[in-house]
Amino acid sequence: MKKYIVIHNLNSRGKNLSQEYIEYLFKSKDIPYMYFPTSTIDELNNIIVKYSNSKKYQYCAIGGDGSLNSLINALMANNVLKPEVACLPAGSGSDFIRTFALPQNIEEAINHLTSDSYYDIDVGRVVAKNKSRYFINVLNIGFLASAVEVSEKMPKIIRRFRYPISFWIKIFFAKAQKIGLNLGNFEFNSKAFNICVCNAQYFGGGWNISPKSSLQDGKFNIQIFAVSKLKAMKIFFLAQKGLHLKESDVIVRKASEILLKSHDPIEIDGDYFANGPANIIIENLAIRFKI
Repeated sequence: MKKYIVIHNLNSRGKNLSQEYIEYLFKSKDIPYMYFPTSTIDELNNIIVKYSNSKKYQYCAIGGDGSLNSLINALMANNVLKPEVACLPAGSGSDFIRTFALPQNIEEAINHLTSDSYYDIDVGRVVAKNKSRYFINVLNIGFLASAVEVSEKMPKIIRRFRYPISFWIKIFFAKAQKIGLNLGNFEFNSKAFNICVCNAQYFGGGWNISPKSSLQDGKFNIQIFAVSKLKAMKIFFLAQKGLHLKESDVIVRKASEILLKSHDPIEIDGDYFANGPANIIIENLAIRFKI
């Protein structure tokens, strides 16, 4: 078995885990590892630069979707060849691993690291102005992105509840905005409350937003919520169980490249990214994910 480069995000907004406990879990399963606590992106990047040989190492993020996103970005930015990546849940949200029905607690999830099962998956990339970033789960344009932007300004003392709080703060004043989108063979220039660009299936703490998404087809599943605020609230409740796709005002398309022409906010994997315009592309089967 390749040695795991274990990246523990100390800024993760979820469960606090000690180095001693994490090392106990790895040793109890006889999993070879090297443990690295990180507090900044630069620290993470320096570790990946040093341990970039994917023939010798595989990589594990300990945290939530944001922690996994940071690891993926460091690997992709440093051109690590077809890295093997795992995630142990310890954050405020671990929605990406729900697509593979992996456990939501680290004590059970550690078991899957002993297997030789991998799943080659697509990775998304968004480019806006002079910045770019990769994502593997879901990108949102519009209302949900603006709610995430508000949540990131909230005090750390309420970090576990920042998403639902910011959602309800924003919903009182929100309304559908005109959004311009080009998918190559489909053009959208009208009012929408939110647009989800899905690579995987779950977000928002277990919402089955995209039950038909494939992580291997080289295409995003795009959902355009061309609805008013009141209709959007109804649809969001349906989306918790993936029942919203039957609604006529939810426009569903597939594309490997998306051009956002308007200046709407964008969030990726639970973190605010930037405002448009932006280009969103998919890189087919870029990493191997441990399942």
